Amino acid sequence: MPSRTDTSCGEVRAGAAPDAKLNELLREVDSMRPFVRYRLRGRFNDVDTVLQHVREVVWHRAARYDARRGSPNAFVFGITRNVIRSTLGRPAQTSDGLPDEIESDLLDPLTALVSRFDSHRWMALVADFVGEADWTLIAELALSDGAAQELLAGRSLSSRALRTVRDRVRDTAYTVRAALVAVDAEVPLTGSVLIHCIPEHGGLRAAAAMIGTEPTTVAEKLHIHEGTARARIAAAKRLLTIADAILRQEVAA
Repeated sequence: MPSRTDTSCGEVRAGAAPDAKLNELLREVDSMRPFVRYRLRGRFNDVDTVLQHVREVVWHRAARYDARRGSPNAFVFGITRNVIRSTLGRPAQTSDGLPDEIESDLLDPLTALVSRFDSHRWMALVADFVGEADWTLIAELALSDGAAQELLAGRSLSSRALRTVRDRVRDTAYTVRAALVAVDAEVPLTGSVLIHCIPEHGGLRAAAAMIGTEPTTVAEKLHIHEGTARARIAAAKRLLTIADAILRQEVAA
């Protein structure tokens, strides 16, 4: 095995991947700490061990990373999930006293709350797939305390445009969560699995099952207008691509 320096600092010697790509992946490891702490709740002494293991796996597998299949965060997230699954099957490490991070959280409840919120790493995947503009809009809407009209006026958006963005983010979030559940269940990557990652409402899953069928036929079966059928097909294709990307990225990790 090639020699390397301590990857916790993000510095490595020549290895299986260019330094720039490897360092970018290693930087993502630290962002996994809230998620690791959440999944290993009650096993705080294992957190740093898991993160170091993740760094080592990232270092070895960095050459497999393909930006066309997902972001660096998604790649490292997949590795982290696998390492956690392995760790949860082993006895917890024991230590005297409380870790510093627990005391810190007890002294700062807001930090603990933010860390718990941030533990839902699937949100990072959703943000990657919907794009910064849509994600920022939905985040601002969630923080607007019902003042949607003021938000729309400030952005020169119509209510219909906002609903479109909201629906796109909601459907993406459903698909990402379903794909991650499929990964946890270690189910094979099949067309049926991908289709079941698509939400049922609005005929999206039905449209996904009929990809390749003429829009007129889809419209007849779903009892909708042909133009609406084309939109459902396009949305279903986008969601299928997302589910496929997550499942394949997790396998590569």
